[in-house]
Amino acid sequence: MSESRHDESRHGEPSHGTAAGGGGDAGESRVPQPDVRYEWYSHDRLKTLVDAGNDPESAGEIGEGWRSLGRTLQQASEQLAASSAASEEAWQGEAGRALRAALDRATAWAGQAAATADALGGAVSAQAGAAAHARSAMPDPVSYDPGGMIRDAMGAGDLTALAGLTDAMAQRRAEAEEARRRAVDVLHARDLALRDAAGVRSFTVPPRLGGPA
Repeated sequence: MSESRHDESRHGEPSHGTAAGGGGDAGESRVPQPDVRYEWYSHDRLKTLVDAGNDPESAGEIGEGWRSLGRTLQQASEQLAASSAASEEAWQGEAGRALRAALDRATAWAGQAAATADALGGAVSAQAGAAAHARSAMPDPVSYDPGGMIRDAMGAGDLTALAGLTDAMAQRRAEAEEARRRAVDVLHARDLALRDAAGVRSFTVPPRLGGPA
């Protein structure tokens, strides 16, 4: 395909390690940068960026794994809260208060960690959805080879085809550029969705269970 060439190396390169790829640290924010100029990319390159490492099915499983962890942590938080409440009658005095203070800190942390894990699972699932949509919405490149079209017309000896070659070439070029424009739109929409899903807070350090908070 001999569509107009685009200098891709000078206009930013998107990150390929998004959560939708199913690899790397699921908590790591690795999303395309907002200044990538896809308008300078060839259609073949745009399609490669969408297809390479795009495994939304695996990413969806990772997202569900984080959500499952969130549910487990939430259950732990509720159990710790129940243990703290139950200890009030059985254990009084300074030692009892210290125990409940430690349990309360653990309860609060487990609750925060549960919310973070659930949010992270939702973010990974959202990124997987964005990647899957981009893969299905990406149009195939339209081949535009003026030299090849001329050779084919001359080789066929079709005078009618030769007479209409200029219009045919213009139409094919327009089709190729329109398909590439749609591909650019797909990448920009994907990147926006990935960035929107990436704003998840990180886990906090577990509290000390002994001594002051």
